[in-house]
Amino acid sequence: MTMIKDAQGSRSPPRGARWRAWASAEDRTEIFTEAANTATDTGIAYWLVLGFAAAIAALGLALNSSAVIIGAMLIAPLLAPIVGLALALAVGDGRLAIEVALIVLLSTCAVIVIAALLAVALPVPFQTVTTEIAARTRPTTLDLVIAVFSGLAGAVVTVARRSRLSGAVPGVAVAVALVPPLAVTGYGIGTGWNWPIIRGSLLLYGANLAGIVMSGMSVFLIVGMQRHPVLGLAEAWHRDHVGNHLTNWIERIPGLRSLGIMHSLWTRVALVVGFVALVAIPLRETLKQIARESRVERAVDEAVQLFKKPGQSFVINRDVEIGQGATRVVLNVATTGWFGDSVRHEFERRASARAGEPIALVLDQLPASSGGDLSSLADLLAVAKPVAAPNVGPPMPTPATRVTALRGEVDDALGTLTLPDSMVILGFDLAIGDSAGGNVLRVVYAAPESLAAQSVQILGRQLEHALALPGLVVQHAFVSTRPRRLGPRDGLVIDSLSTMSSRYRQLQIAVIAGRGARQRDVDSLVARVRRGLHGDSSTVLVNRSRAVRGLALRVVPR
Repeated sequence: MTMIKDAQGSRSPPRGARWRAWASAEDRTEIFTEAANTATDTGIAYWLVLGFAAAIAALGLALNSSAVIIGAMLIAPLLAPIVGLALALAVGDGRLAIEVALIVLLSTCAVIVIAALLAVALPVPFQTVTTEIAARTRPTTLDLVIAVFSGLAGAVVTVARRSRLSGAVPGVAVAVALVPPLAVTGYGIGTGWNWPIIRGSLLLYGANLAGIVMSGMSVFLIVGMQRHPVLGLAEAWHRDHVGNHLTNWIERIPGLRSLGIMHSLWTRVALVVGFVALVAIPLRETLKQIARESRVERAVDEAVQLFKKPGQSFVINRDVEIGQGATRVVLNVATTGWFGDSVRHEFERRASARAGEPIALVLDQLPASSGGDLSSLADLLAVAKPVAAPNVGPPMPTPATRVTALRGEVDDALGTLTLPDSMVILGFDLAIGDSAGGNVLRVVYAAPESLAAQSVQILGRQLEHALALPGLVVQHAFVSTRPRRLGPRDGLVIDSLSTMSSRYRQLQIAVIAGRGARQRDVDSLVARVRRGLHGDSSTVLVNRSRAVRGLALRVVPR
């Protein structure tokens, strides 16, 4: 062998010989024998340890304990048969490849069955999806890359027999993480066939399996495990090997003994690469979806600043619903005023531009008072405390008497509500039911927009506390204070607003002179409105605005 002198005059082997120095002919013989024996050593001890690892992993997932899950990774013996499969494919030993593949399949099913049985036996509180379980249901191509490097490490440790790398085997087992994904699959089956969990965890296991086999096979090919002396050794190993009950049963499979050496290296490589590519396709789609979700979340974070104004509004809750090609955002905002359509459209424009896809906003605005503490509204979302049972006293009055007595209390209670500055209570109707009926309060209010369902719920809880009426049902009637453009049926608009202003003395009519409105048209409209109000000019205002075109009418609080 040609030798090369270094700077000190010593001689070192050529680069190509350094890989062969790792695995001489004698080393390759021992590597095959030890790896094949370890991969097929599936006695009672193997299945006991595998069952223990499956149980530990399932319990660690249910308890959301990463330390317990790592313990299951360390003791799981599943890595040895998978490395043996990579060796068999590198050597071309079809008989060993089928035998080890069946061992891997049976081991996989055993872990899933044990985890499923434990999931069924666990109490209901431990059947929730923990973060450790959820983390193993959305694998990406990065998980495949991790499996490739883990397989490389495992194969290098296997071929570097005389080095001190054997201490790295536990680290390889942790990095590979074969048992936890299978335990998650069992959890998905045991908790009612949760298919998203089952599909995601099996895909993660498939990625780990494909990465280890491909990278392990590559290392074994580099050190020359496909050479003819190793092929002859494989045939001799099958003649002399004494198996256990499982391997002897596998040997009885018809046609297995007749399988010899798979001489076509490229066929074996294509088989492994095809399996890796098949797994990589859904992994790539998952990675794209996760990247999309992260991009949308960042876009919403930036755009939601429009609704965070100190002393005026804050976001109580938000929900991002990512659909197929579009996203829907639901915001609960406590505010002292009302955010108009222009703010909504600006949110959608900013978020859509940042995310690169359409984002629609559903805005629920909750009432708040500019003089109060906005953050106190969050406390109102909690469940109301039960009202103490009244003491036994005189006979209950009739519903009519109770209504009369409570009207003054309702007026006081409505006056203490936390309402937006642009909202005004116009009136109410109160109906007190008997033991078979309910208590109903119908509130009429004026505002630019109607209250969201959550806002009505908050008002109902406030009134229930103030009036000591358990089970109070609050209904609402909405009077819009938005401008109404005048058109061909402007007489109907004038009559409607005039009737409203006459009925509710808290309102007055405003004539809005917009862009292009002539003064004589404004005067004529004011006269028509006054006639509808029977000459009551105190309820008519004239405002000029550049936000509208022509003439418009609206009702506004006095």
